[in-house]
Amino acid sequence: MKKIKGKSFLFIGFILIFIGILTLIGSVSLFRSVANLGLILMVLLSIKDLFSFLLSKPKLDYKVLIKALTLILTMFAFVFSDYSIAIIPIIFSLYLLLNAIVNFINFIIIKINKQGGGYEKLINGFIYFLVGITILFSPLIKLSLMLDILGSYSILLGLAFIFDHLEINHYLKLFRIKICLPSIIEAFIPLSVLQRINNQKLENNTYEEKENSDDVDLEIFIHVTENGFGRLGHMDICYKGEVISYGNYDISSYRFHDLFGTGVIFTTYNREKYIKFCINDNKKTFFSFGIKLTKNEKEKLEKNISDLKSNLKVWYPPYVREKRKKFFVNKNKYVDYSSRLYRATKANFYKFKKGKYKIYFVLGNNCVLFANKLVGKVLKDKFKFYGILTPGTYYTYLEKEYMKKKSIVVSKKIYSKVNINSI
Repeated sequence: MKKIKGKSFLFIGFILIFIGILTLIGSVSLFRSVANLGLILMVLLSIKDLFSFLLSKPKLDYKVLIKALTLILTMFAFVFSDYSIAIIPIIFSLYLLLNAIVNFINFIIIKINKQGGGYEKLINGFIYFLVGITILFSPLIKLSLMLDILGSYSILLGLAFIFDHLEINHYLKLFRIKICLPSIIEAFIPLSVLQRINNQKLENNTYEEKENSDDVDLEIFIHVTENGFGRLGHMDICYKGEVISYGNYDISSYRFHDLFGTGVIFTTYNREKYIKFCINDNKKTFFSFGIKLTKNEKEKLEKNISDLKSNLKVWYPPYVREKRKKFFVNKNKYVDYSSRLYRATKANFYKFKKGKYKIYFVLGNNCVLFANKLVGKVLKDKFKFYGILTPGTYYTYLEKEYMKKKSIVVSKKIYSKVNINSI
């Protein structure tokens, strides 16, 4: 794939600043006019998307229904534009309240696990809650207040994009605290990249960019599917050939579908088999970012991994538990993820003796927060994240770092069913 030089960041940055200034100094009536224009564009794009899809003579499946439904909804939103615009502050306030709930849940999990601290999550939760409630139940000020917040955020985000452009082209080195896109948008960035890759026809059917294998000490894996919860992606690390991953792998502990559960670690030295398993078994596309570490960073990472393993106890997937009891086991009866993964990679599974990661929460103690616990402390001057961490958050940051002329991210590989044999 062609390497991006970051000029798009500069363009996006100036557009966002312009939108932010316009939002701050403009009136509510101006916002309504711009919103109506946006609704017209959405209708036109939906019509174009549907007809382009139909002209490609696809199979009549759910994709046609989704595109048709999208067109109907956008037309409905345009016809009843006053109601559509009135809903925007409500959606914005609900997003803030969702962030409040996530922070409160993470605080409760910290206390259930008898961990100290965590009060910043409680404070953040109250801030999100108060602003969200104010916008939701103050009809006279909710739209203007929302516009002030969005305008200020747009300007800051625009400046962040411009700074990224300067860093990518090595014009300027700045502090590492980043202003990110909303988590709900970043969460779907790996999926959008996957869809763009699938729509491209690349030579030799390979999706591999710059590679400096000799310089790679640590790999960060981000993988995503086009269906189900896999759209949000998953993240794990690989150091010295050992894959380390955290997730909700104990199906018996699932709560509220699989939003909550018992945190489980798996490790395997079968890196290639693991990647192939993810691609074949889950139809995933695999992104691997190679990181160059200093000697001191390697030592810190090894200590973090050692400390982690001292807090683990062995756990066996259902298939392994049955196999330890009986000589013959019908593997087809055990279709849960952990059992399938064990059969493919002979991975070792563990649970935590104590600590915050005993409880898994998809919007809190998730695979990204865990990986960042190992990697983020090692690279504390390079990786700093705030808010809800998703694989998309990490992907966005690693992609920008990879673009830079001088960066710790020295390689990027993309594996899929097309080039699986090259692994």
